Amino acid sequence: MRGAEPELQDHPIALSEQVAAEDLHNPDDGLSGMLTQMQDDIEKTAIARIDVQGGVDLASRRPLISHLRTGQLNAVSMRVPGRLGAHLVLVEDQMLVFSSKLSKALAWAIPHGPADAEGMTDLQWSVAQARRRIEAVPEVTERFADLVIAYAVTGNIGNAGRHLLPPGLFNFASMLRDSLEYFVLGHEYAHILIGHLDTTAVRKGVLPAGEAEVLAYSWEQEFEADLLGMVLSLNAGIDHDARDLWVGFLGISLFFDALDVMDRAVALLQTGDEHARQLGSHPPSDMRRQRLRAFLPTMADERTRSALALADIQGEIIRTLWERTSPKVLNLHRRGVPAAHTWRTIPKETRDPAPEPRSAPPSKQVSRSRRRWGRSDH
Repeated sequence: MRGAEPELQDHPIALSEQVAAEDLHNPDDGLSGMLTQMQDDIEKTAIARIDVQGGVDLASRRPLISHLRTGQLNAVSMRVPGRLGAHLVLVEDQMLVFSSKLSKALAWAIPHGPADAEGMTDLQWSVAQARRRIEAVPEVTERFADLVIAYAVTGNIGNAGRHLLPPGLFNFASMLRDSLEYFVLGHEYAHILIGHLDTTAVRKGVLPAGEAEVLAYSWEQEFEADLLGMVLSLNAGIDHDARDLWVGFLGISLFFDALDVMDRAVALLQTGDEHARQLGSHPPSDMRRQRLRAFLPTMADERTRSALALADIQGEIIRTLWERTSPKVLNLHRRGVPAAHTWRTIPKETRDPAPEPRSAPPSKQVSRSRRRWGRSDH
């Protein structure tokens, strides 16, 4: 079957939900509330689950979470002048919209069965079947390419088209998006819990405001924050959103897929070589992801095997979509179309492989929950 699939016509509720969810022309509408709720969930999880000598005191060090056009997908942190221990975490103001649309583009690429009377659908996790779907339904690649190119060329997700999903896929994409965003915040809170804010120098030139000074975390600090951030985000999803571990890990993996894809897209537009530059100064996405994969089995039971297998399939789907998108981006470069001036890139950094992961602060055993993919309820 080629083109748009007819099942959307049978789900008017999905259409209305999707239109409402994508009415995001003003980034402030709902964005601050979403960040605040996730921040509360992360803090509750840190206090309940992380064993730190002397307890977890976040009241005096609670960061202010806000959004700004930073020109990179990683959140950036800065100390608040005149306030001891206070700091500000700035999330790229297009990132939450990008994560939402990317989650939907991925969900649309996953083969799925027909919806039942309640709108439920089964996801068919298979690389071979996903590739056949991508080949047979050109719209799958078109959705992904439209999103990546619009963001890379204009710096604004609003320039990408709106795409609708049936209820089952919409619900899965929503949970995947939330898992990604929980990890971004969990990573920033990990820097606080580990004590990085007290030992890290600052540097200028990271934000569009040339005089702004942001915290310059080392690669090893970023790796440490990834590990504890994963513990926080997975457990926050389980504790506060009834989300199973595997979809939480898929969201974390998708975050690194997003970093990698946008690094490549912007570098391709700027230089014609997708490996030449990267957005901001951060360890390679593959290196960060591999450390988390190695650590995951130490914090849960046999469910991690399924989570890792599904993340492998998800990664292959993203790579297949990028392989079909990259020639379009290269063609734009050859035609003289530049990347958006808002992107802040540096030459691609490569160093020795990261050391084996250290143990993160111990957490209580994560609990098991199940959820079917149906109508979105948040």
